[in-house]
Amino acid sequence: MLGGVCFTLGVGLQSLWLTVPFVLLLGGLFVYTVFTYTAKTIVSEEEITTQTLLGSKTLRWTEVHRVSGRGYGIKLHNFDEDVTVAPMYRLPGYEEVIEWIGRKRPDLFGAQEFSEMRRGLWQVFGSLIAITAVFGMAGAFLWASDPEALTSTDTIFPLIFLVIIIFAIGISLLSTPKSIALEGGTLRLHYLLNEKTILANEVVSIHYTYTQTRNGKRYFIAINLADRKTVRISGLSIGLPIVYLVLKNWHARNT
Repeated sequence: MLGGVCFTLGVGLQSLWLTVPFVLLLGGLFVYTVFTYTAKTIVSEEEITTQTLLGSKTLRWTEVHRVSGRGYGIKLHNFDEDVTVAPMYRLPGYEEVIEWIGRKRPDLFGAQEFSEMRRGLWQVFGSLIAITAVFGMAGAFLWASDPEALTSTDTIFPLIFLVIIIFAIGISLLSTPKSIALEGGTLRLHYLLNEKTILANEVVSIHYTYTQTRNGKRYFIAINLADRKTVRISGLSIGLPIVYLVLKNWHARNT
């Protein structure tokens, strides 16, 4: 809000219309912050409850019929599909909530129902296509405005930086599984260029963990192997907590 006032005074009242998008952005961030800090998830032996400014929803563990999810989120559905409970993943203790769900309803995360889990095409190529498109449009704009701009020193360094980003994303695409499949006691990881097979007795432990960044927590699944190597899984179309609980049940049943 203070930034909005300073920006308004800086541009002057004649250019007040310039501040409208800025004020709307600040307003949206303020509402989202209040919504996040007033949210709450309560778990007990009998039920799970989520509370927000819009109200609260409760499901008894015995009423949960199926689960769904996307990204870092997980959603619990009742039999009539008229009540859903979705814990907010940005809240502290979210990992513990996921463990509660898996402990109270392990039957929802069987390997038969989730024998194969894939990444969407947009998840595989979206970031690379988007950055390449921006890179191409920026280059076309510079060439149209000044054909000699592409050869100047001030332009070369930003272009090199963009190429490095595209290369890094390409490496990430090659090192992240595009799908995983469970076949008995075998876990198959399918990459863009190769395939890796892991047996259940080669897995020491499976964890749902995260790295802390400036934009918040980035969750991933860490599969720790007996040879002290770690396989990371993230970015599948289905919710990452579901993948974690399925893999955890698969490991427990086959070891």
